[in-house]
Amino acid sequence: MTFTVSDNHVEFDLDLIVRAIEKAIGEDVPNQLREHHLETNNYIGLMRGDFINENLRNFALADGYELIPIQRYGWRGRLLVNREQQITLSIVTQANLHMIPLKKRARPHYTMSILKVQNGDLQGQFTQQTLFPTNPFDTETLEADYETMMAGAIDPAEGYHHYFVAYRAEANDLVDVKLVLMDPMFNVVQEESLNHLIKPDFARLTEDTSTDAAVVAEETHRRATRQLTKLKLGLRKAEEQA
Repeated sequence: MTFTVSDNHVEFDLDLIVRAIEKAIGEDVPNQLREHHLETNNYIGLMRGDFINENLRNFALADGYELIPIQRYGWRGRLLVNREQQITLSIVTQANLHMIPLKKRARPHYTMSILKVQNGDLQGQFTQQTLFPTNPFDTETLEADYETMMAGAIDPAEGYHHYFVAYRAEANDLVDVKLVLMDPMFNVVQEESLNHLIKPDFARLTEDTSTDAAVVAEETHRRATRQLTKLKLGLRKAEEQA
């Protein structure tokens, strides 16, 4: 599928990018949890992003994209780059994308710097009305941060624009994904749904159904056992009273 941004004359394929996200959510994370079941699973939020990046390397690079490493203190991420179309993309959850400009920060989020440098010529369709600026960092700070982060991998003078592939997941399912172009203040310039690219794995759905049935049967058995235990205790007490 080719996505076209008519105002900016941009065309690029997104099938494999959506597939990379869908595989991470529906296959990779559930398989990891089954194979390495822990008492707690606090690492899941970061693990999904790691699997998405791995899938991007396996899928999207074959489709003409390039992965650029970025590092933010203790966190390491990846940007997708299409040099032919002069675009960069980052994969984010819709919840995180909404919170980036609202959260108080001592240092700029990496997307703040990218939007300031690459999307500075864009203006959102609707400007958000807020009591405080959504980007409290000055231009010099953002430009210096961008230069350090990119380390010369992207020359913004070539006219690059940055896009978000923003997704929402429920349990092990990708339920909503869209391509979003924003201005430096995180106002939406253009937004397109990519839900028609979601391709459910029917084999996995069948497997999940079987698994759910087994779980229900096991829980029914446990409840019956508990009821039987309670009944026996009740009989014992009645016998003692007799």
